[in-house]
Amino acid sequence: MERGLEEGGAEVVVVRIKEGPCPGGALCVSIGRVVPRRDVAVPDGDYLVVMSPAVAQAVDVREVARRFRCVICVGPATAVAVGSCVVPREYTSYGVAQLLKALAPGRVVVLRSSAGNDVLRSLIPDVVEVPVYDVAIDETKLREAAQIVAGAHAVVLTSSAVAEAVARSVDLSHKLVVAIGAVTAKKLAELGVPHVVAKEATIDSAVRSAWMELEKSGRLN
Repeated sequence: MERGLEEGGAEVVVVRIKEGPCPGGALCVSIGRVVPRRDVAVPDGDYLVVMSPAVAQAVDVREVARRFRCVICVGPATAVAVGSCVVPREYTSYGVAQLLKALAPGRVVVLRSSAGNDVLRSLIPDVVEVPVYDVAIDETKLREAAQIVAGAHAVVLTSSAVAEAVARSVDLSHKLVVAIGAVTAKKLAELGVPHVVAKEATIDSAVRSAWMELEKSGRLN
């Protein structure tokens, strides 16, 4: 399990599927892993949408991108993993939909997790979604994360899958819960979990939002 601070006294905990860089001011824990799918066939199209950095672990995106007019990466971390691509202003499915509506019509192919949401399909006609990896929750890691979250003032949830897993494992009713973006916020609303949404759909922004809300609410006093 990854760490961004010493475990004792963590005020803000970030829960995500896989390990990665952890911003200052937070303790980061992973509760699972990414499992790339084998022999994924990516159809031709005009716009290739890469939803996360994990896609690059499963598919040679740079090779696939040669067959497309434009590549869209969701968020700066995805852009680093992929290389040359366009990044929407909002790093979510909603941001991708807004960008695509501003571009010339064309066939859209989305590379994503099998646990992805249906936002793009509901907003953009004729989207072809290709699941290139699966998300596996590690129940042992989840139990460990739940214990850490239970002792924190705030928790940042980084995806709808994470939100669902954490909500069933720990009582969040007295925690400050921060959703990384609109899709995660929608899942939390469905689960009946009060929350705030990060100003920008990045872990750094979500951690900043958590500290701002904690200071505003006086929970640190």
